[in-house]
Amino acid sequence: MKKILLFAVGAFWIFTTKAQWEVQNHGFTNDSVGFYEISLPDKNTAWAVCYDGWNGLLSGKPILDFTRTVDGGNTWITGKMGSDRTLRFSNISAIDGQEAWVAMHKIGPIPGNLFLSFGKGGGVFHTRDAGITWEQSNPGELFDGNSVPRFVHFKDKNHGVAMGDPNGGYFEVYTTNNKGKKWKRVRQEDLPAPLDNEVGWISGHSVIGNTIWFGTSAGRMYKSIDFGKSWTVHVVDPLPGTYVNEIAFLDDGLRGVAHLRGRGRTFVFSTSDGGLTWTNYFQPPNWKNSRMTAVPGTNAFVSTALHGNPIFQGSAVSYDVGLTWTDIEQDADKAACRFFDANTGYAGGLYVTGHPIFGVGGLYKSEIVFELPSQENRSRPAAQTVHGNEMVRLYPVPANDVINVTLQDGFGNSVISILTAEGRVVESTRSSGARTVQLDVSKLPVGLYIVRIANETKTINKPISIVR
Repeated sequence: MKKILLFAVGAFWIFTTKAQWEVQNHGFTNDSVGFYEISLPDKNTAWAVCYDGWNGLLSGKPILDFTRTVDGGNTWITGKMGSDRTLRFSNISAIDGQEAWVAMHKIGPIPGNLFLSFGKGGGVFHTRDAGITWEQSNPGELFDGNSVPRFVHFKDKNHGVAMGDPNGGYFEVYTTNNKGKKWKRVRQEDLPAPLDNEVGWISGHSVIGNTIWFGTSAGRMYKSIDFGKSWTVHVVDPLPGTYVNEIAFLDDGLRGVAHLRGRGRTFVFSTSDGGLTWTNYFQPPNWKNSRMTAVPGTNAFVSTALHGNPIFQGSAVSYDVGLTWTDIEQDADKAACRFFDANTGYAGGLYVTGHPIFGVGGLYKSEIVFELPSQENRSRPAAQTVHGNEMVRLYPVPANDVINVTLQDGFGNSVISILTAEGRVVESTRSSGARTVQLDVSKLPVGLYIVRIANETKTINKPISIVR
């Protein structure tokens, strides 16, 4: 198969021209099915949950179908999550080929909106037998009749977190450390208060290690660095009228992209400091505005679109944290998209029997060849710019025991501080005219920090991770 070489932001990558995605035999005989969310616990295993494809995700009739593979997509086995047709999937978090968790919300009208339906009620459900049977986890204790569950996520068999809309005056967030046998609600004082009418969004969350982000209908993003026990909140879009549809972060937990909707359009926002601050890239060319994900082990973000219009449908990739996007293909509609690593990923779209556009596929396996970060890119100083001039360099990135700060003209006599992700100063020194200052961070715990360089006229905040 012919290969092509594409240029992007000073780097090259290779991918095939036609078979970027391999059509999967998803196993359904339904006349219409859409694939809403996918979870990949390992290279061979994937679960995908469904919606009423023809009538739409949020306005169609509820369906409880799912499909899963345990052999890398060679075969898929379908099933149903119980029989309560007043429920609809919010998301899925799979542990392995036998065990998975799902958050389910009830169907109900939203005042003033004829097309969206989120009712109160629902809960978190669990299977240990590959989806043959499902059991609700702690009904009435983990969510109740006034709840709107948005997501559940398990990082291993023991530790999980579940989140829902405000109930009792603050967002519902629960954690467990004993396989879901008991859940503990996060205290109100550990969660910033919601704004008036602020709610969450289904699948509008991202998890990297112990760090969790979820977006809201008010253009804000909640963040936890201790796997849900305590939270901060940050503004993604300061202008009213947008909601955070989806968030994705690269492995470093610093570089992320948020997809917002509202004011009659969609927006791409980018962060390089773990979500503390965001830049609006509006709607870049080739950006696909249905779903988005990061590819672990790479610097790649993939966006997908479900339109039925060959101009907009397909998938695209970004290697510069959402600034520019390049089409991967425009051959088929895709929405849900998740990767386990650079070599393993799936996308789900819409399948309608006999339809001229949606009648083929519906579920796809990635054959994309992604650019991998080079060792040179990992070790060289990260150039940081202000108004186009390289004012500050930090290296190595990530740091281990020391951080070297190289200062250009204009920053020769500055205060250099190290702050935690919450903004607490843990180290501070003066450059005293030196061009390079070495900071000893050997006694600091691993995690995300901000290096602040300030003088009388300028201040620069630059994120850096400490790893060992």
